[in-house]
Parts: sequence; C-alpha cells; structure tokens
Amino acid sequence: MPMDAKIYLEKKEKGLVALAKVGNAAIMSWKRFDPETGSEVDPVVEAISKENLSKTRDQAAGLVSGIDAMIKDVEALG
Repeated sequence: MPMDAKIYLEKKEKGLVALAKVGNAAIMSWKRFDPETGSEVDPVVEAISKENLSKTRDQAAGLVSGIDAMIKDVEALG
C-alpha cells in the first residue's frame, strides 16, 4: 500500500512518517492508529528507491503536460 506524495507531505508535517537507510536500501515507515481506540498500532514499512520516485515524478509531469495542453486547447475555443 504505497503512500502517495500528498499524504506523505501531510504525514511528514505531523511527524508521522520517517525515512531511514537500511544497508543500501531506503525505507519509509508511517505511524497508524486504531480508529476505535486511537492507540498506535504497528507502523507500515515499505522499501522506496530514488529511481522509482523519479519514474513516478516523470509520469506525473507527463500527465500535467497533457492536462495543460487540453486546458490551452479548450481556452482557444473561446
């Protein structure tokens, strides 16, 4: 269950996410809480890599470029 970038920023601001290096790998962990009791439960931990983050960023940039082009074309309609 990968965390999206917006949720990452929100959790980072609240101190609920941490990055760490384990050997040559990077991991991200974020705190979770039981919705009924509010008690902290085991965190979610996942491996992350700069390469995968870069690919995701490039895909998002392509999406933004396409949306910008569509907006421009719609505006050109008058």
